[in-house]
Amino acid sequence: MRETHLRTWGGRAPATVALLVALASPACGGNGATEVRSLTVSVEPSSTLIAGVGGTVDFAAVARDLNGALAAGETTWQSSDLSIATVNSTGLAVGVASGIVTITATVEGATGTARLEVYVPDAVSAYEVGTSYLGRNGYVQYVPGDLPVVLSAPHGGGFTPSEIPNRTFGVTGTDRNTAELILAVRDAFLEQTGRSPHVIISHLARVKLDPNREIVEAAQDDPFAEQAWHEFQDWISLARETVQEDFDRGMYFDLHGHGHDIDRLELGYLLSRSELNQADTPLDALAVVASTSIRDLGRDSPLPFSQLLRGPTSLGGYLQLEGVRSVPSPGDLSPGDDDYFSGGYNTRQHGSVSDGEVVSGIQIEHHFSGLRDTDENRRTYAAQLGRAIRLFMIQHYGFFEPS
Repeated sequence: MRETHLRTWGGRAPATVALLVALASPACGGNGATEVRSLTVSVEPSSTLIAGVGGTVDFAAVARDLNGALAAGETTWQSSDLSIATVNSTGLAVGVASGIVTITATVEGATGTARLEVYVPDAVSAYEVGTSYLGRNGYVQYVPGDLPVVLSAPHGGGFTPSEIPNRTFGVTGTDRNTAELILAVRDAFLEQTGRSPHVIISHLARVKLDPNREIVEAAQDDPFAEQAWHEFQDWISLARETVQEDFDRGMYFDLHGHGHDIDRLELGYLLSRSELNQADTPLDALAVVASTSIRDLGRDSPLPFSQLLRGPTSLGGYLQLEGVRSVPSPGDLSPGDDDYFSGGYNTRQHGSVSDGEVVSGIQIEHHFSGLRDTDENRRTYAAQLGRAIRLFMIQHYGFFEPS
């Protein structure tokens, strides 16, 4: 597998340090009296992160007098440990090695400081199947697998670190027990096949990070949340690339929890409720196939596309054989007027929406009672889902376990 490369992300609001500064200036009578004024120096960002050796971040210093007016003066910069990060005369800091330093700006004797962390992830030349790899502070976890299946759980985390401020817009509710559920599904595959899927989990509470959104809404300009977002997305991409290298094609499933009135799974293919409410013929159109997260699978299948979505050999069809209700499926052809989640950022980003993508994706929304609520129910359902996915892939790809 490939070595991962992480990036450098932004900063936060300024920290301010006040200091009385004595400035020598001759008085009217020329007696050498000293004028004393108070300056405050703020450094922006006040706390930030560089990911990787050679990564950079720009610091800026602003000096103000007691009235809040900008005060002119030469700024000098200093790093508390040059073996971790350097900073030049313009405030550009460069990461050297893992650690935390204080960046100090001085304007005419007044100082302001900022906290800078340099995070250098361990280089991984070859990922080991079944080994758990953690990102910075354990916010994101990746467990490589050896099946043509990638699973992710973006909203089941419970970590609420103080270094990351709460998100101020977007959805912040947690999909309870989906982190536990994804591990139960992994265990079920191991029991059934002796092999495991790739698993990616965000352990951050959704109030801190939403990995199923683009980065602006997901992390809201916080550098530590942005780092976790990139780890989550990069590990899904790495897992998909590995599946393609090992099997040529495969499947990605993004696991969620819903609180809708009907206790059934909602299988999201990036088709809206109104689109799924159509008859079969409109759903079979090539333009519809091309707009979905299973474009690659739908384009190559001899079946009408509507049958891939809700026929006997659809994922919903195999789940129905397991006694698990889902929509779309032979028993629930479409959502009708009921609430339905059609798939989000991850399904669009990591499914086969674009031409040339060979890993198709489905978002699976789970109701709580009977599926996610207890260890026993999670184990029972995980075994059912594992069997359904395996039969679905054997039917439509002609393989599942490596030969």
